[in-house]
Amino acid sequence: MKKLVSVIIPTKNSAGMLRNCLRSINNQTYTHIEVIIVDGGSSDDTVRISQEYNAKIYTFKPKVKEGTFDATHKRNYGVAKASGDYIYYVDADMELDKNLIKEAVQLAEEGYDALIIPEISFGVGVWASAKDLERRCYFGDTTIEAPRFFKKSVWVSLGGLDENLAGGRDDGDMYFKLLEHSYKVGRTSRYIRHNEGELTVKKLFMKKLFYGKDVLKYVKKRPVVGIKSYMPLRWSYIRNWRLFLRRPKDAFFFVLMKIIESTGGVVGVVSSVISR
Repeated sequence: MKKLVSVIIPTKNSAGMLRNCLRSINNQTYTHIEVIIVDGGSSDDTVRISQEYNAKIYTFKPKVKEGTFDATHKRNYGVAKASGDYIYYVDADMELDKNLIKEAVQLAEEGYDALIIPEISFGVGVWASAKDLERRCYFGDTTIEAPRFFKKSVWVSLGGLDENLAGGRDDGDMYFKLLEHSYKVGRTSRYIRHNEGELTVKKLFMKKLFYGKDVLKYVKKRPVVGIKSYMPLRWSYIRNWRLFLRRPKDAFFFVLMKIIESTGGVVGVVSSVISR
C-alpha cells in the first residue's frame, strides 16, 4: 500500500497564485496525497479555490506580534493535523514538477529521512529573471538550501520548526538539526518552480526588511553558518561565474538586486535592535 504524503500550504489572501499550485499537486503522478491548507483568515477566494481541489482547510491565526512572519507557526500546525507518513511543506506561489513527489517518496523509501527540493524561479520582468539566476547559484549551497520533504516521524522527533526564528532561517535551522541527529538528507533531481509574479524594487526591499528583523536570532543560535547564510558576497556566486557570463543582462540586474536586498536586510536588522 502506498504511503500517504501530506502537503502543507500556509495561506493568507493567496488566491492569485494558489490555483496553479493546487493544480500542480493534483497533476502529480504519485496520487496518494492529502493537501492541508492552513489559512490565516483570508478575505479573497483562497478558501473557495482550496475547496475546489478538495483540500483540508484549517483556519489558524497564530498569536504573534503584528508584522511577525507566521508561516512557520502555520507549517507546524499543519503537520500536527497531517495524517501522512511523509510531509512536504510548500508555499502558495510554488508549482511542482509532475514527478516530484513520486521521486521524493522513492528516495525516502531508499533510506533518506529528509529531502531538499531544488528551487527555480519564474515571473514577469527583469527582477524575476535576476531572482532565477540567484536561485540557480544556490544549488548545493548548504547555507541556503534546506529540506522541505520529511518523514513525519523524523519531523516529530526534532520538534518541528523553531517558531522563534520565524523569517530568520527556520528552515536552515531544521537542516542542521537533522545533521546533528545523524539523519540522512538527500535531494531530488526534480525542481519546484517559484512564481515570483511581477517583482519590483519595493517588493525586493520590503521582503528583506521583513526577514531582516529576525536575522540576529539565527546568527545568535548558529553563529558560523548564520553569518555565512547572510553574506552578500558568496562562494556560490563565484562558483557559477559561467552562468553569469551566459546571462549578462540578468547578471547586471542581479547585482542591483543584491544591493537593494542587502540594504533592506540591514534596515530590518537595525529596526529589530531599536525596537528591543
